[in-house]
Amino acid sequence: MTFILTFASDKSFLDQQTSKDGTPYGPKRFKEIVKEIWYITDNTSTSYSEVLDMSFQERFYFIECINQKQKDTKDAIESIRKNKN
Repeated sequence: MTFILTFASDKSFLDQQTSKDGTPYGPKRFKEIVKEIWYITDNTSTSYSEVLDMSFQERFYFIECINQKQKDTKDAIESIRKNKN
């Protein structure tokens, strides 16, 4: 049986987290969160502060619904264009 001693690592849990490409994860994730919040506020009647109060899962569901609605709208427009020709 092998034990992994996390406290014996050369890295501390306090060290800055990095993404796969080696860039700092914090600023990258913050930018993603701001984009998510902007996307939701732009496509719904909610304020920035209301979206901030949402959990990650709620924001994910909102984005999923917005994307589905946009896809349905695009498909309907294409269908109308095909039927028109």
